[in-house]
Amino acid sequence: MAVTFGPVIGASGTTFRLWAPSAPAVSLIFPDSPPIDLQKSEHGFWTVTAKDCGPGTRYKFRIGGLNFPDPASRQQVGGTSGWSLVSEPIEPSGRKQPLSPWHEALICEVHVGTVTPEGTFTALADKLEHFRDAGYTTLEIMPINTFPGSRNWGYDGTLIFAPAEAYGTRQELRALVDRAHALGICLVLDVVYNHFGEFDNLIEHYAPEWFDPDINTPWGPGIDFREEAVRQFYYENAMMWLSEFDFDGLRFDSVHEMKTECRDDFLTGLADACRSVKSHAKLIIENMDNSASWLERDADGTPKTYTAQWDDDIHHVLNYLVADDDKGGYDDPSKDPIADLEKGLADGFIHDGEAEGESNGSTRNEPGSDLPPAAFVSYVQNHDQIGNRADSARLPDRIGPEKLDFLHFAVMLAPQVPLFFMGEEADLRTHFPFFLDLPEKAAAIKREDRYKQMREIFNEDVEDGGLPDPNDPATFAMAKIDWSDFDQPQSQASLARFRELAQWRKDHVWPLTGSKCLDARSGRQGNAVVVNWIFESGTLSMALNPTNTPTDLACTITAPPLSTGDYSQEGEVLRLGAWSAVAWVWRNG
Repeated sequence: MAVTFGPVIGASGTTFRLWAPSAPAVSLIFPDSPPIDLQKSEHGFWTVTAKDCGPGTRYKFRIGGLNFPDPASRQQVGGTSGWSLVSEPIEPSGRKQPLSPWHEALICEVHVGTVTPEGTFTALADKLEHFRDAGYTTLEIMPINTFPGSRNWGYDGTLIFAPAEAYGTRQELRALVDRAHALGICLVLDVVYNHFGEFDNLIEHYAPEWFDPDINTPWGPGIDFREEAVRQFYYENAMMWLSEFDFDGLRFDSVHEMKTECRDDFLTGLADACRSVKSHAKLIIENMDNSASWLERDADGTPKTYTAQWDDDIHHVLNYLVADDDKGGYDDPSKDPIADLEKGLADGFIHDGEAEGESNGSTRNEPGSDLPPAAFVSYVQNHDQIGNRADSARLPDRIGPEKLDFLHFAVMLAPQVPLFFMGEEADLRTHFPFFLDLPEKAAAIKREDRYKQMREIFNEDVEDGGLPDPNDPATFAMAKIDWSDFDQPQSQASLARFRELAQWRKDHVWPLTGSKCLDARSGRQGNAVVVNWIFESGTLSMALNPTNTPTDLACTITAPPLSTGDYSQEGEVLRLGAWSAVAWVWRNG
């Protein structure tokens, strides 16, 4: 696929391109040199090839009285309003095989700016052994593209090709990826293609065709995927991360918020573009619509388009059971969370987006149940579920250790792909509030909007003044991991337990999930659940008591058990204590 966005260095000079179909004229400007006019070419692009503009050249575009960075800038000097920098492409690694298969992913979600005191790519590279030793095989890096100011939660990116200056250079990012690979850790990058950040987003002023004013998202007008050039912009961005920076995969934020026509064409083309660069790319979507078709497999089990989806369904039911968290539909007293837990573990989706009618918690033979467990990424905490609480508190601040152990056991030993938030391996209590760095006039707008979102979208009853000020540096500091916390005795005990669970998954679950899943059968007895996942290479069974009351099940453990909490087997009766779970594995042959 030919590159159409961003500067291209050639033998006769550097070619600059800008898509601005309705612009009357476009100029290329420099800090210390006269401007150069671009010529209008095909399909709404303006181009010029300029001599003596090699690597290190600072430039912007000008339309009328508006000066602005290249929307496909590969590196910025001075942030979202500063100069774009001509950069040479980084040589691809040439890797042809995946570092590890998808079913062996054990993911930690990481925010570069807060995971270390320094908040840089280099500092994270120096901490990678911690994640490897905890048992993680994959880090999912929250968005790193250029944002306004020196700190950002991650989803207000404006210049999506350029790594944020606050985190480091392009070369330092590639060094982070290379270091991770040397340690056997895959890196997946979170990218945002459903909107731009609201501050310093100048595209709407010079290329209004980029947006459909009739479609609204929580962040403004919807991106118009009917435009071929707009689709191409995002294809090239995804391909750059996979090729130049050698990321192992991408996670696509909130694809359900892509609401303009040709959205499905765009998502299909996006997956195709990624796989044209890296056929084994791990492609993850966030999709509240639970559309199973994006996760379908070929006859040999290869994903047709996307590899997996973040599964909010399992998060919501588990958080309701352990913490009485009534988000995700659990404000409805008619809900049956035990039935939902049973279905979520067995099928992945609790609410099958393409099924007719609403699920009663035990529906089968719908699109979700046809998918393999590896089509789902399960979790009990992530950046959204922590940060979009008024108190931005993690689960250890709200529930006791026996419930935490129950949650980690259920997520780690079920066959879906588990994800944890940075520090969760040691049950750290570091909050993760929403933060940014804007001039006060713009910050006041975001501050007010944050209260509106918390009340109207996240159903948080927040009084004025009840949220940390997102523009206060102290709010950002609150989100930083204090690495001395890992040395505390309680954290060390939690980390040891996490490592044990990770080893159990490696020893007992991976040998099964590496083969085809033939069926998932489940049963409920009172408020307890038993699930059997049947693979070609064997069967994984799990019995769970997600309540405060001990219970008896008619169930026999048929292999050496793995457990959390109290249990006993007497004849054909399995007795589970409160918040207890047992798993066991039979392997064929």
